[in-house]
Amino acid sequence: MKVFYLGPEGTNSNLAAQEIFTSEFAYVPLPSIEDIFQKVALSHSYYGVIPFENSYQGVINSSLNCLIDYDLKIVQELNFAISHSFCSSNADITDINVLKIASHPQVLGQCNYWLSSNYPNAEKIVCTSTAEAAKMASENANIFCIANEYAIKLFKLHSHVKDIQDSSNNSTRFLVIGKMIEERSSINKTSIMVNIADTPGSLMKILHPFSDLDINMTRIETRPSRNNQYLHTFFIDFEGWYEDSKIQELINILEDISDELRIIGSYSVKS
Repeated sequence: MKVFYLGPEGTNSNLAAQEIFTSEFAYVPLPSIEDIFQKVALSHSYYGVIPFENSYQGVINSSLNCLIDYDLKIVQELNFAISHSFCSSNADITDINVLKIASHPQVLGQCNYWLSSNYPNAEKIVCTSTAEAAKMASENANIFCIANEYAIKLFKLHSHVKDIQDSSNNSTRFLVIGKMIEERSSINKTSIMVNIADTPGSLMKILHPFSDLDINMTRIETRPSRNNQYLHTFFIDFEGWYEDSKIQELINILEDISDELRIIGSYSVKS
């Protein structure tokens, strides 16, 4: 049983995977979100943990695109509190000029106010992950980084300032992907992809059934169809289990008014 996550070791995806799965699983880091989808598609015993949406920076487009492009299912959701620390290989930075700060672009954005207030002239080094930034800082005393506490311990860095994220409620929604929909739990969501003609009123046609059936839509994302220029793709999350009678009625209505409807997942939600 393998769990693939966005690596390298020490990323927030790594922490999220450990929060969701037991030690019986083998954790395998991969360099990109698409690589995770490709691996999970190979076996029913494989799972993937992907970052999907940050409370401050919004949806991660590569995750959304892969959910549309691959015939895989969301099997669980975890809302994971994210904390960022300013760190380096230096024990004391009192007399050091901070000239270079490395991190993932999403993280740099989440800490923008703190960075502009404290180090407005520092060069920002964009990395593929916070773990890569931590490794870079561990190898070069002139480079500082923003990383999580796990990466700080992993690469033996010194944490100078904790919780530098702009929002105190900073969290990332992680999704577990697999081959099949699994068992329901006490709190469930369903995600669907709907393709509908790009015509006036198309959005209202989709929204009305949710209101009529009193189903709580938790998010909607739209973009031009990747396969047909005359269609729009809507990615919709809502509360409920896909086999509930009210949800079945909703899906039947949406199927009648759309060119294509696909259930992306029906899954448990964990905070």
